[in-house]
Amino acid sequence: MYKYTLIFSLILLSFTFQLSAQNKHQFQIDSILDICQKRGIFNGNALVIKDEKVIYRAERGFTDASKTKTLSKNSMFNIGSISKEFNAIGIMMLKEKGLLNLDDKISKYQLGLPDWSNKISIKNLLQYTSGLPSIDWDNVHNDNDVYNDLKNLKTLEFEPGKGYLYSNNNIFLQRRIIENITGKTFNQFLKQNILEPIGMNNSVIDHQYENPDFVRAFNSEGVNDEKRQLTMSGWVCPSIDDLAKWVNQLISYHIISKESLYLLFEAYSKESQSALGNGTFTNKELTTYVHHGSSRNYESIVYYDIQEKAMIILMTNSKSLKIGEIAQAIMHIVKDEEFEAPQKSIYLTIREKTYENVDKGIAYYKTLKKSSFDNYNFSNQLELARLSYKLFEKNKNEDAIKILKLLVSELPQKSEKTLEYLGGVILNENQVDKSICVYQLMVDKFPSGKSYSGLGDAFYKDKQFKKALSNYQKSLELQPENENSKKMILEIEKI
Repeated sequence: MYKYTLIFSLILLSFTFQLSAQNKHQFQIDSILDICQKRGIFNGNALVIKDEKVIYRAERGFTDASKTKTLSKNSMFNIGSISKEFNAIGIMMLKEKGLLNLDDKISKYQLGLPDWSNKISIKNLLQYTSGLPSIDWDNVHNDNDVYNDLKNLKTLEFEPGKGYLYSNNNIFLQRRIIENITGKTFNQFLKQNILEPIGMNNSVIDHQYENPDFVRAFNSEGVNDEKRQLTMSGWVCPSIDDLAKWVNQLISYHIISKESLYLLFEAYSKESQSALGNGTFTNKELTTYVHHGSSRNYESIVYYDIQEKAMIILMTNSKSLKIGEIAQAIMHIVKDEEFEAPQKSIYLTIREKTYENVDKGIAYYKTLKKSSFDNYNFSNQLELARLSYKLFEKNKNEDAIKILKLLVSELPQKSEKTLEYLGGVILNENQVDKSICVYQLMVDKFPSGKSYSGLGDAFYKDKQFKKALSNYQKSLELQPENENSKKMILEIEKI
């Protein structure tokens, strides 16, 4: 009798401990989201799953800027780039049925495209290595416009497989290939082969404003995004529970095989996105899966730690660019690690002033640092790096460098790696002149084997081989063991 009493007591104690830990996590997650909501950086839905059980869910905030209707668990959000997973999985479903090969050139599918389609493979589309340019968002309004631009495209940005450019033209053509093979519209394929079989019943495709559960996005000033249909069609807008269903189906290999899933996590480089966002592997096994998406003022993130059996999904209709930091803080809570509540984005706050006048933007940054230091995250180097990147996108190169110089002066210890990363990202996107600007600043501020080697790579890609050679040689003077510089000098000698 004593033996069974002891066993029962131990079971009860274990259960009580688990319940106590779960209650602690719930309280901490609730507290951090409460802080984020008060700071104006989270209006949305949250779901946290541990060991296949929901340990936290919340609907915080409103369905639009009027703040008259609160969010519900059935609220549907535009999830931005996360929705690109559906066409990638669709491609792999067709591959597993023997209906296509990833090495197929897209010209095989009679899409009516120019001769460059003979060079691009389906794998290039999945990995954003096709050389297709970015969509001209200012001058296209629907699928037909996007398609016509592609049909009239004369040359690619780079040779397929030789660079990386995160362009939605790749997504557009994946969807057209699925249509060509199946004889269905992409939306029909989605419904019949993915949404309905999985049971994603609280999801719509594209913006469905007439649906009372589809939420409207709004900015930090309390202004709703304009009601308009998306330039490209085929975007799944799910509820948070439906998105969780989707992720669980992927990770449990119920939709496609493990081999196919892992193929989709292959990326061009460490700095590049895969077809499924970012996946990390240990001993050839997937350990974490993170995918962030945004569209206008919608923003979402999926953060799955496979080893911890923990999944966090956050969806907002009022973008703060802090959703990744919030997810990381929650994951620290789940893992019983130290955590901090995120602060407001300095990038979002000074962005518009900087676009108008970079000097006024910098002055505003310094004013906020003096008057509102506790409200903003001035220690995150990616805030200013993001602003610089956006200025480069607008071809305001001199302004972008001014922001990077501010970054170096404000956060000197974090700047070197940030410049290296930014230079690499821009170089991968084939924006060579802009990459040269970044690496030249890095060489000036942080002369090292790495910085000279990076500048050498930029000059090499620009076919300025003498300058490339000079920088590689300087790199080896400072860092004789720099393998990249050694390798590239040999490549130049072959020319």
